[in-house]
Amino acid sequence: MAGDRLPRKVMDAKKLASLLRGGPGGPLVIDSRSFVEYNSWHVLSSVNICCSKLVKRRLQQGKVTIAELIQPTSRSQVEATEPQDVVVYDQSTRDASVLAADSFLSILLSKLDGCFDSVAILTGSG
Repeated sequence: MAGDRLPRKVMDAKKLASLLRGGPGGPLVIDSRSFVEYNSWHVLSSVNICCSKLVKRRLQQGKVTIAELIQPTSRSQVEATEPQDVVVYDQSTRDASVLAADSFLSILLSKLDGCFDSVAILTGSG
């Protein structure tokens, strides 16, 4: 139920930079923009999960897992046994409280919540 959702965790760019400078064991950073935008510029060490209609539908239907969507080089972070934090960003979300329930980002975040201990949105993306 949309009314039952807890407020989304958020993270600003300074906090993310600090975590990434901490060396190995930092958060898994997911870029949910298009492949073209990801290739233009992205957070170093981030992985791209493209926001296509097909991927959205397959996520909604449970026909694809997060591990299957993540590039093989980062898959070990998804399959790790120790707690893993995740930070997600897209091209336009500045306020996590206004995400539409049927948006790709909202669906992705709900699936990530089921796989990871802590999932946050990078605020001020764009």
